[in-house]
Amino acid sequence: MTVRDFQMKRILLMVVFLLAMFGPGGATAGAPPSEGADWPAPAAEAGREAGSVRARASLEIAWWHYREGRFQRALALFDQVMRGTGPVSLRQEAQWGKALCLDRLKRKDEAAALMEDLHRQGVRTRELERWLSDYRRGRAIVRRSLQESRIRQEAAAAAAAADPDALSRFARRNDRALRRCIAPEAFFEAARALRRKGRTAEARSLQERLLECTADRYDLRLGIYAELLDLADPVEMLARLGEEKDRAGVPASYRKGLDALETEALRRRLAALAEEDPEAEAVARRILERNPDDPDALLKLGWHRYHAGRLSEAEALFSRLRSARPDRPEASLGLAHALISQKKFGEAREALQALESPYPEGYRSALLRLHLEEGSYWWKKRDLAKAEAAYRRAAELNPDHGAPLRSLGWVLLEQGRASEAAEVFHQAFSLEPDAEGAQGSLLSLERAGRFAEAHRRAENLARTDDPSLGRAAADHFRRSGKALRAASTAPEGTDDAGPWSTVQASYESRSGDDGTSRLKTLRIPWRLYLPAGEASLWTLEVEGIRLDSDDPGSDPFVGSAGLAGSGTYDASRWESSRWTAAPSVALVREGAWDLRARVGLTPLGGPVDPVPTFSLELSNPRWRLEVHQESVEDSFLSWIGRRDPYSDDAWGRVLRTGGSAGWSLSWGNGTWASLRVGADHYWGEGVWRNFSLSGDAAFGRSFPWKAGTVSAGAFLSAAHYDRNSDFYTLGHGGYFSPSVFVMTGPTLRFQTEPDRTWWLDAEASAGYLYYETESSPVYPRRDRPERYAGDRFSGLGYSGSLRAVKLLTPHWAVGVHVDLDKSSGYTRWSAGAGLTWFPAARSTLGRTPPRYDAFFRPPDR
Repeated sequence: MTVRDFQMKRILLMVVFLLAMFGPGGATAGAPPSEGADWPAPAAEAGREAGSVRARASLEIAWWHYREGRFQRALALFDQVMRGTGPVSLRQEAQWGKALCLDRLKRKDEAAALMEDLHRQGVRTRELERWLSDYRRGRAIVRRSLQESRIRQEAAAAAAAADPDALSRFARRNDRALRRCIAPEAFFEAARALRRKGRTAEARSLQERLLECTADRYDLRLGIYAELLDLADPVEMLARLGEEKDRAGVPASYRKGLDALETEALRRRLAALAEEDPEAEAVARRILERNPDDPDALLKLGWHRYHAGRLSEAEALFSRLRSARPDRPEASLGLAHALISQKKFGEAREALQALESPYPEGYRSALLRLHLEEGSYWWKKRDLAKAEAAYRRAAELNPDHGAPLRSLGWVLLEQGRASEAAEVFHQAFSLEPDAEGAQGSLLSLERAGRFAEAHRRAENLARTDDPSLGRAAADHFRRSGKALRAASTAPEGTDDAGPWSTVQASYESRSGDDGTSRLKTLRIPWRLYLPAGEASLWTLEVEGIRLDSDDPGSDPFVGSAGLAGSGTYDASRWESSRWTAAPSVALVREGAWDLRARVGLTPLGGPVDPVPTFSLELSNPRWRLEVHQESVEDSFLSWIGRRDPYSDDAWGRVLRTGGSAGWSLSWGNGTWASLRVGADHYWGEGVWRNFSLSGDAAFGRSFPWKAGTVSAGAFLSAAHYDRNSDFYTLGHGGYFSPSVFVMTGPTLRFQTEPDRTWWLDAEASAGYLYYETESSPVYPRRDRPERYAGDRFSGLGYSGSLRAVKLLTPHWAVGVHVDLDKSSGYTRWSAGAGLTWFPAARSTLGRTPPRYDAFFRPPDR
C-alpha cells in the first residue's frame, strides 16, 4: 500500500467514525453513486447499528476499492460484511457490492445468484431491476445462440447424411424452434437439401413456414422465393411474387430482387408452354419488355409466329436472335425452317451452312427438311429433274430413312422410269416397311410390266399382320382385276368373299328374214357362284333358251330347195321355235396369271346333237391369251341346227374354234391403249368350213367423274372371213361372215366404282362401218353353178350397253340391262332384268360380283 493510499484510508476511517457517533447515518453515504444511488437508507436502524462502525467502515473501504477498480479486494471486504452479523441493510448492501464485483470479474452467474437472492428478499431498486433484466436478456441470447448453433450443426449433419429421412427427422425434432423462428437459415438449408434429394413436398412445406417468420429478413426471403421457383408452378409463383412486390414498406433492393425472380418465373413458364400455345406469345412479350435480347423469349416467340403461319415475323425474330446471340445455333435452325416454309431455299441453305461442327441437335433434320421441301416444290412445279436431285440429296443425307427414298420413287415413276422407281421403293420398304412404300413398290412393278414379281410381293404383304400392308396388297389385287384376292386380303373385304346366285331373264331380237336370219330369243340363265379358298371361284350355270325365228312362209328357199331329188316342203320339219337348255361349269383362279376355264355343251335338243364347248384364258394386266370353242349364236341354224324341210337331212350347229391374244398398256395419267388379234375356225354338222382373222385396236384416257370413272377414246375393228356363209341352204352356216369388215369411231364408257350399294355400267360407240361380203355358192358342198350375190355396206355403225344393279336389302339385289348393236349386217337389241341373292348379309355389292357375274358385264366382255 502506498503512502497516499494509507493516508486516504485513515481519513475515511475518521469520517466513518464521526458519522457513526454524531450524524444521522446513512449506509449509502459512501456508496458509488452509479451502483447505490437508490439503495434504501438505514436511518431506522441508526441506534441499533451504532456498534457496527467497523462494518460500515469496511463497506466504505470496499466501495473505494470498487471505484478504483480493485474488484478482488472489494469483493473480499463485501463478502466479509455480508457474512457478518451486522444489520440487514448493511449485509444487503454488501451483497449488492459483492454481486457488482463478481459482474466486473466476469463471474456473471455467481453475481446473478446474489442478485436473484436480493430480489427474493424484496429489494426493488432500479439498478437491481435493470441489472437482472440485462442479465436475463443476455442469458436468453446466449441460450438462443447455443440453440442456433446446435440447430445449424444438426441441419448440416442431416444434409450430409445419405438417408433423406434424416432431414425429415431433423425438421420434426426442431419443429418448436422453427415456430419460434430460431436459426431460419439452418431450416432453409435443410429445405434445399430435401429438394435436392427429391423430397419436394417436404421441402416446399419448410420453405412456406419459413416465409411466416422472415417478414423482414429480405435476403433470406429472396432465397426462399428462389427455392420455391423449383417447387411450385410458375403461374402460382408469378402471382405470389406480384403480391410480395406490392407489400408495403419493402426496400427497393428487395423489390429489384423480386423482379429478377419474376423474370425467371416467366422464363420457366415460357419453357413449359408449347410453341403453338397462345399464352406463349404473351409470356414472351413480358420477358422481352424486361430484356429485349432474352434468347429464350426470342426463340419461343419466333416459333410461335412460325406455327401461326406468320413466317416473315418469325424470320425477323430468328434473325434478331442470331445477331444478338451468335452462340445460339437454335437461331439459325429456326431461321432456316422459316425460310424453308417461305420457299426461300437458297437463304435457308446459307443459314444452315453458317453452322459449324459439331452441329447442334436438329441440324440434320432441318437440312433433310430443306431437301424434301425443295423436292416437293419442284415436283409441284413439274420440274422433275430438280425434284429428283433434291430427293437424292435427302436420301444421301439420311440413308437409313425411308421418306426421301419414297419421294424419289414417286418422282422416278412420274418420269416413266418405273423399273428404277421399283428398286428405290423396295429399298425404302426394306428400311421402313410401311403402306406408302408397299404401294409405290407394287405400282412401279405394275407400270414396269413386272406383274409376276408384283403379285409375289403382294402375296407376301398379304401374309403380314399389319393391316396397312394388307390394304396395299388388296389395292394391287384390285388394280390387276383380282377381286377374290382383294376380298380375302383387305381387312374390310371379308363379306365380299362369300357365295351368291343370280337368275336373269332377257329378251333379244335380231333383225332379218322371217324363218331364217330373223331371231327372237328368250334367255333365262341361273348361275351359282361358289368361292373356293382365297383365289378361286366356281360357277355353275344352267341356261334356259327359247329360240323363235317366225314362220318362213310356203316353199322357202332353204335347205335343199331347188336341188334335183329333193322332196316337197314339209313345214313340220322346219321348226320356228324351240325351248332348249345349255349347262356349263367354270373356274376362275387368280394368280400371277389369272386362269379362267369353262366347259359346257351347246344347247341341248334340236336336230343336231349337242357338242362340247370350252374356253381357257390366261391373263395379267398387260396380256390376255385365250383359246375357245363356242356356239355361233347368229341364227337358229348356227345355234342348234336345222332339219331340211325338203329332205329330212340335218345340218348346222356351228362352232368357232380358235384363240386370240391381247395386249394392253396404261400410263399414270390415265392414258391407255389396247390391241387384240384372233383367229377362228368355223365348223359344224354338214356345214362349209370357214376361217376368220380379226383384230381390234383402241386408245383413250380414263378420268374420275362423280362416283365412277369415264373412259373416252377411239377404236378400230377389222375382220376377214375366207367364205361367205350367211345363207340357209344346205352347207351354209347362217352367220355373218364378210370378207372385209372395218369399223372405227369414238367410244365412251362410264362405270361406277365397285363396292357400293349400286352399280352402273354404260357404254356407247359409234362410227364409220364398212363391210363387204363375197358371192357364195348356193350349195357349197355340191358341184353346182348357182351363186348368191355378194353385198356391200358403208355407213353408220353403233353399239351401246347399259347395266344397272341396286342392293335392296342385305341379301337381295335387282338389276336391269339394255343392249343395242348395229355393227354387222343386222341390228340386234336386248333387254332384261336380274335378281341376285347373297346368303350372307352385306352392306354393298362388293367387288367380286361386278367382276365375275355375267349379268354385270356387257356381252363379249
